[in-house]
Amino acid sequence: MHIKAVFHQFVRAVMAVYFIAAAMLACLQYFALTLAAAPDLQPVHTDGLVVATGGQQRISDGLRLVRDGVSDRMLITGVGTGITKDSLAEIFAHTQEEEQILSCCVELDRTAMDTKGNALAARRWAEAHQLASLSLVTANYHMPRALLLFRRIMPGRTIHGLPVIPRDLQPARWYADWPTAKLLAKEYAKYMFAILSTNIMSD
Repeated sequence: MHIKAVFHQFVRAVMAVYFIAAAMLACLQYFALTLAAAPDLQPVHTDGLVVATGGQQRISDGLRLVRDGVSDRMLITGVGTGITKDSLAEIFAHTQEEEQILSCCVELDRTAMDTKGNALAARRWAEAHQLASLSLVTANYHMPRALLLFRRIMPGRTIHGLPVIPRDLQPARWYADWPTAKLLAKEYAKYMFAILSTNIMSD
C-alpha cells in the first residue's frame, strides 16, 4: 500500500507539473499572438512623443512620426553616455528635415536604465513642458508592459502606444525560433510581474 500511495502521489505531481506547463505555454502563445502585427496607420496627435531606447528602429520611427505631425516634440529615454544629437543624426537622420527635427525638437534622457526609468524620465519631461498626452514608441513585444508602467506612473496623462514591429521577430512561430521564444518568454514574465506588482500596490 505504501508503494501504491507513493506512486499515486508521483502521478499527481507529474500531472500538476504538466497542467502548469501547459497553462504557461498557452498564456505565452496568447501573449505572442496578440502583439501588434502592424503599426498604427492613423496615430492621434499628442503633446509629446517618447521613444524608449532598445532598438535602432524605434528612433527612426520616432523621427518619422514627428515629421508626419504626430507630435511637435520628442524625448529619447535611456541613451548611452557620450551619445549626442549629432551622433544620432549621423545614423538616423536620412533627410535634412529629420536633421532639423533632431536639432530643434528632440531631447535626450541619460538617466533611464529600465522601463520604469523610462516612465519616470517621461513624467519629468511631461511635467516640465506641461504635456497632457504622450505617444509611446517602443517594440510591440515591450509595449504591454511599457504602457502598464507609463500609465501607472502618469495616471493623470493620456498615453497612446505606437508599437514598432521588429523586422526579425516571428511571434506567430515563436516556438520554432529560439531567439524569439527566449525574448518573448522573458518579456512575458516581466509583464506578469508588473501586473502582480500593480495589483499589490492597488490593494
